[in-house]
Amino acid sequence: MIVDYLDYQKIQAEPCGDDDELPTPAPSETPYFVRAAVDSLSATSGSFLTTSSPLKASSTPPMYKPFTISPMKPGLRYADLLERPVQSAREQELVDALRDSDNRDNNRKRVMIEMQAGVILSGMYMSRAQTQLQAQETKKSRRKGKRKMGDGKAKYFTGDEFFQLALDDERRQKEEEAGKEHRKVARDTHSLRLVAWKKGNERIRERNEAKKVTLAADLAAWEVEKQEAKQERRKAGWEKPKWKDYGPEVLLVRPTKADKDDEDDEESENGSDAVD
Repeated sequence: MIVDYLDYQKIQAEPCGDDDELPTPAPSETPYFVRAAVDSLSATSGSFLTTSSPLKASSTPPMYKPFTISPMKPGLRYADLLERPVQSAREQELVDALRDSDNRDNNRKRVMIEMQAGVILSGMYMSRAQTQLQAQETKKSRRKGKRKMGDGKAKYFTGDEFFQLALDDERRQKEEEAGKEHRKVARDTHSLRLVAWKKGNERIRERNEAKKVTLAADLAAWEVEKQEAKQERRKAGWEKPKWKDYGPEVLLVRPTKADKDDEDDEESENGSDAVD
């Protein structure tokens, strides 16, 4: 209800562009305590919550003051009274009412404890979030502009100091643009080198795989020759084929960037490992 009433206040505060369009009247069912709560909040340090202006991290929310709650005790509060024998139907009704009242009081106390615990945790979260936002806003406000002449001080347009500042600012902008263009060319060149490096490694892997197939076939033939030579009690006609005899190629080294400020998002591959 309070949020609805705040929305209504914003509508009332907005100017009406057309005479035919009138602001929506306040709902008659808005309770008085809602209006009183909003009016009372407007007179406190939490008045920023009732205005349409944007919130700032420096705005401290209203402090929550928890009420003291007695600890939960096991058993019934009026155990001695409830254990007495009942003498009439009237006394039974009173006993039932007393039990119901005690249960209601315990339930309210339990709900109040949970609510206050939730409010305290929410306050801790808001305090940490407010501290971080305030630090960020302070850091942003302290950040100086790049334009040297934009310090807010009055200057003569025809003065030597202002003219020199203008020249320095123009030179700085040209240097930044040239630096950006240089970094862009370096990134594009590095991307092309990466493409060529990947394609070269793919071709090397294909050739090495073909050599592995040939090696496997030669090993199988050598095993046959070895078995025949063993049966005939002679040496094998040729030595056992070795991988180094087939000229395995080493993968190309990954090209490095000349500009260390730029980060490469592509996955790095090991460019110095030989295919075994």
